[in-house]
Amino acid sequence: MADKILVDFHGPGSGVDELTWGQRTVWRVVAKTGRSETMGGIVELAPGTGVEHSARVLRYVMGRHQSLRTRLRFDAADGGPRQQVFDSGQIALAVVDAAGADPAEVAARVKREYEELDFDHEHEWPVRMAVVVVDGAATHSVAVYNHLSIDAHGLEALIADLSTMDPETGGPTVPLDAVQPLAQAEQQRSPGALRNSAAALRYWERVLRTVSPLRIEGESDDVRDPRWGEVSLISRAAYLAMKVIATRLGTDTSPVLLAAFAGALARTIGNNPVALQMAVNNRFRQSVMGSVCTMAQTCPLMVDLAGASFDEAVGRARQATMVTYKYAYYDPEQRAAMIDAVSADLGGRVEMDTYFNDRRPPGRQERFTELPTAEEILAARADTTHEWTKWTNDDQALLYLDIDEAPGALRFGLQGDTHRTAPARLLDVLTETESLLVAAALDPAAGSGVPS
Repeated sequence: MADKILVDFHGPGSGVDELTWGQRTVWRVVAKTGRSETMGGIVELAPGTGVEHSARVLRYVMGRHQSLRTRLRFDAADGGPRQQVFDSGQIALAVVDAAGADPAEVAARVKREYEELDFDHEHEWPVRMAVVVVDGAATHSVAVYNHLSIDAHGLEALIADLSTMDPETGGPTVPLDAVQPLAQAEQQRSPGALRNSAAALRYWERVLRTVSPLRIEGESDDVRDPRWGEVSLISRAAYLAMKVIATRLGTDTSPVLLAAFAGALARTIGNNPVALQMAVNNRFRQSVMGSVCTMAQTCPLMVDLAGASFDEAVGRARQATMVTYKYAYYDPEQRAAMIDAVSADLGGRVEMDTYFNDRRPPGRQERFTELPTAEEILAARADTTHEWTKWTNDDQALLYLDIDEAPGALRFGLQGDTHRTAPARLLDVLTETESLLVAAALDPAAGSGVPS
């Protein structure tokens, strides 16, 4: 049984403007698939927490961040959406009675329901929040957000900002200095931003004109319906091995994981140099580091692993990543027009439909004082688990890897098109990623897995 509490909110700033580049990037996917994209989570509440706490939190985030009180308008001359930010409104907080069931399971069910129901972008706020109660006491908070208003790093910024909320009054204790969406849309029309976009598109064009077309050897022998599946692999061994390699090389961990994924693709799919797109959060300037919005965009990179040791592969991945960070901020409509023009010139589209997305929080631990032994790494492989978590017929990428933190482990989530590559092969990519990491942690001379 669910009741609703109506929560009033007020916040500074309102108006109508174009979508930001990040919003337009997400909207292109929504328009293609016909489905809204979401993100969110579940928080277990401290004993004795009242429902009013969740109401305060919802009121705080709605008033604090323009992106969460934004809806779309479709009255532009070209029919495309624009963003409208409201300075006040009302939103419902669902109160769900566990009614004798496990409250954690009830919270998980509510989250699934929120994720499966498409957002009404024109008439619904981009936040769905519920609180699960047992005998009137709140046990779990559930929040699901429309991806048009927040990305993974925006969610981290939201969590960080929530820690500054006064728990008694529900008001802010620090000023909010991060640039918000209306200001971002204006900035992206400035000459400097347009120059950055033009430079990024020139880089895109160079990559498209030099990359080899993606090849998948053979055909899928296990075509599924629904067509796209996602396999999740949780590996403590990969996490321990990553720490050893990053410490040995004095680097951060993301290029270590990129090198392993690229090597696994080369060994299982057969392509080298490996060409893929990497998701970049674009929060490199101080003014946008705390922005609760969607800013992430993708940018292509190529890594040549032929004859390289794994340590050399990490260096090449890191170098490619630094270039990618520079060119991941651009107008997505102009990018689409450029890709069409290059495709027409080349006589066909270059397939760049493989993605690497390291979603771990930006403030994570990257320097490790205690390192595991070889025996501990090898023993941890027995703890590796995998499961198929999602099946859909919504049009998705050929291959899309998400990397998240798990307690003392890494979670790899690989979604793939079973009409192009069999489910067993998708799992092979992840197990090979783990194997390359373990081998490189145990032997500094280990190879990338790709012969000369």
